[in-house]
Amino acid sequence: MKKKNFSTRTTILFKRFRRTPYAVFNSLKRIVNIAVLSVACLTFANAKTLQAQTQQTQPDSIVYIIEEVEILAELNSEQFGHTAGIIQVLKREDIAAAAVENLQDLLRFAGGVDIRQRGANGVQADISIRGSSADQVLVLLNGVNITDVQTGHYNLNIPLDLSAIDRIEILRGSGSRVTGATAFGGAINIVTNEKKKTAVDLGVTAGEYGYIYQNVNASQVTKNTSNTISVSRQRSNGYIENTDFDVTNIYLQSTFNSQETGKLQFQAGFQDKGAGANDFYYFGGYQYDWQRTFFSALSWKKNLPKNLDIRTQAYWRGLHNRFESYRNFRNAPDTYLNHNYHRTDIFGGQIKMERFSSIDRTTIGIDIRNEHIVSNKLGNPLTVLRPVPFAPDSIRFIFGKNRLQANLFTNEIFYLGKFTISGGAALNRSNDYGTNISGGADAVYQAFPNLAFYLDANRTFRFPTYTDLYYTTNESHTSDPNLKPEKATTFEIGAKYAKNNLRTNANIFYRIGTDIIDWMRPFGTDAKWQSTQIDINTLGGDIFVQYDFKGIFLKKAQFSYSFLTQDKTSIEGYDSKYALDYLKHKTVFCLNHKIYKHLQMNWNATWQDRNGDYTLNNRREEYKPFFLLDVRLQWETEKINVFADFNNIFNTKYADFGGIVQPGIWIRTGICVRL
Repeated sequence: MKKKNFSTRTTILFKRFRRTPYAVFNSLKRIVNIAVLSVACLTFANAKTLQAQTQQTQPDSIVYIIEEVEILAELNSEQFGHTAGIIQVLKREDIAAAAVENLQDLLRFAGGVDIRQRGANGVQADISIRGSSADQVLVLLNGVNITDVQTGHYNLNIPLDLSAIDRIEILRGSGSRVTGATAFGGAINIVTNEKKKTAVDLGVTAGEYGYIYQNVNASQVTKNTSNTISVSRQRSNGYIENTDFDVTNIYLQSTFNSQETGKLQFQAGFQDKGAGANDFYYFGGYQYDWQRTFFSALSWKKNLPKNLDIRTQAYWRGLHNRFESYRNFRNAPDTYLNHNYHRTDIFGGQIKMERFSSIDRTTIGIDIRNEHIVSNKLGNPLTVLRPVPFAPDSIRFIFGKNRLQANLFTNEIFYLGKFTISGGAALNRSNDYGTNISGGADAVYQAFPNLAFYLDANRTFRFPTYTDLYYTTNESHTSDPNLKPEKATTFEIGAKYAKNNLRTNANIFYRIGTDIIDWMRPFGTDAKWQSTQIDINTLGGDIFVQYDFKGIFLKKAQFSYSFLTQDKTSIEGYDSKYALDYLKHKTVFCLNHKIYKHLQMNWNATWQDRNGDYTLNNRREEYKPFFLLDVRLQWETEKINVFADFNNIFNTKYADFGGIVQPGIWIRTGICVRL
């Protein structure tokens, strides 16, 4: 038999594999679907054994600024389109009407979302979804993962002014089978404006406590390109001693979009934030927290033949942090020699392909992420010490750590008459924790044109942050570098009804959590806080009602109620910093109405009751329920917007975290002009 030469064999191989992307996609699909079916079977087998305790939902209590995406219709969210559950979307017009000027305060009005603030105007706030910790929520900016690896306290350090946001998408429950491991309790995706015409927007706001806020947004638009820059600064002298802050944001976005090349988008951001951290992390110190955040990303999306889409992205997020336990060494003991300095650099990339048809939608992709830290507090000892940027020459990074992980994921959605069924799986491989698998399945039944029911079951996990693993001090904290990944199995069931001007939904969820990470210590002792792992089962649910009025006076009214409860009998007698201090009840009522022509008023009322207690002055204190009312009076035309905000109008005394006092009534007035 005549032997083929190298050139001939190469030609044959080339012809054999010279296929369209559609054909290659189908080949990959056959392979990954085996993993999907396997994980789905395992998930539902687990569900069967736990059926007696599983009825659950995705908290979806939504407030006046939230619109839900239709359950059965094609989902509007590109990022969370793999799930059959309800996605909350905070729209641009509603964001502009809220009596807030930062993302953290805005999210307080979302039912089921818990924002625990240590200071005013979002200078330090933790986000929790469905009773999670701040470390268990994935944060995305235009689909790019910007979640912090050092600590969840910095997850909302987003170098973006609120006026530059087009919408915010909120995913309840696990989304890790496509979005990544950190989406343990939920995820939020912040989507920026893509301007349709050239314009310049200028704004300024002033208020009590020396508050001043200035912002400018400029856009330049041509046939295929859009360029936007957003710059803002807000500062205040503080509502009590050592709560001053100064925050600067710069954000740049450039987009090129054509049918031939697809959509190419570049984004870059910078944030400089400094704040007096009065008792933020422990009582008795005169603390200060400074962060400088850098961010850049390049993404590309292209529609290919035969209903095939491809999306790619590459990104970098850097954070420089200086935490001063004693601000400017004020009252520092002789043993306190240096502040805490940290630098994190996260590099990542993703390739995702999707195929659409009239009966199904298939997604496959791979995500690679490298998380690096150098510090004088966190990590393993370095062989070569490194200088610290933005610090005195004598300071050196002496510790460091690197984590590399790859995530291979797939998801399949079938449209079968009145049913929509989806299932997916993710295979994660990291240098620290080996191989971890997550996955799940969802189902929606459109019982009637205006009524739909859905249920799902998902399995997820989360890696410890570097603070969980390495933060140890002589006085207060002891960490455990041998912590394992957290794991949870979540079940949900829900229903949605929409007809004419009325929309309502209700749901219940149950989450079985194992190896949940928390900082704990026995009550009534001066023992150190210890990073430890516990098992926690969580039951919760939501009710939401919205009515859009067609009259001249009333415009929109919304009501939402969320509840949570946890099984913690095995850890009675311990003080918890995070996991056990969940938001037990939360009620939100919002009303938007006109007064006269361009004059309108927006009312946001919230009542919440937090579970748990804390130690203050050697006494055990329980969290107390509180009621807040925020009001915005606004006169708005196409070119100008004049408003007055009255926050905490009843001057309620309350605390989101420990005994850290939050501001009372705070009045601000502002004006925005479009040129």
